[in-house]
Amino acid sequence: MKNPWRKIAPIILLVGAFFASTLAPTGSRPMAAGPGQDAAGNDTIPVADYADAAVAAGRRARKTRRGLRTDRPVSELPPNVKLLPVESHWWAGLPALPVGESDAVVSGEAGAGWAGLTEDRSGIYSDFFVRLDTIFKDGQGGLAPGVVIEVSRPGGGVRFRSGKVQHYTLSKMGYPRAGGRYVLFLKNDGQGFYSILTGYELRGDRVLPLDGDGRDPRADLQFGRYRGASQQSFLNDLWQAVYSTPGPGGSN
Repeated sequence: MKNPWRKIAPIILLVGAFFASTLAPTGSRPMAAGPGQDAAGNDTIPVADYADAAVAAGRRARKTRRGLRTDRPVSELPPNVKLLPVESHWWAGLPALPVGESDAVVSGEAGAGWAGLTEDRSGIYSDFFVRLDTIFKDGQGGLAPGVVIEVSRPGGGVRFRSGKVQHYTLSKMGYPRAGGRYVLFLKNDGQGFYSILTGYELRGDRVLPLDGDGRDPRADLQFGRYRGASQQSFLNDLWQAVYSTPGPGGSN
């Protein structure tokens, strides 16, 4: 099987520069603090400039199937209109630790995300580079500590020439924050690119779900089972799930 990471070989230098600028602490560019990984935190949603969308879409046509689809091309809405998250039970059927549903399970540090529109401007997606440190499962091979991969989620923000930003998101879906360390459950699209099924941030010695609603326990998702859990107990459960799930696994 060909190594899927050869597909991103031409941008390795760009990736290195990207991480150097987004992850290295500097006095002029602080890391985003994030909202505790509640999905409603708009400061973690990547934003695309509408004026550049056509160029970006032409370069990244492969993302067409991943974007959050709208019923018409994205356009600026009146000032008094605010978009609400799209209600979608995208989490239905996923266990808290969806090892069996994932093609890969990894942990690593996320860089700042960026958003893009599909070629027809009716879909929006967000991408992130993640530098891997642990491989829990690698069903297709090619992953290793130190490798930088590109992962995506549907939705994102669009900034129009007026300066207005509109967010297109799915209900209770969150986005990784720059500088955060995450365990990510990934689905491979068959071309070497991954989308995030769900994930958990490893912050301090605790765990925060990427998805759900930590402000209202009654509205939280199954991932809330690990909200505030210790990293050790979470990782113990994760390794147990990996070892008990049929199929290729991984190792440190």
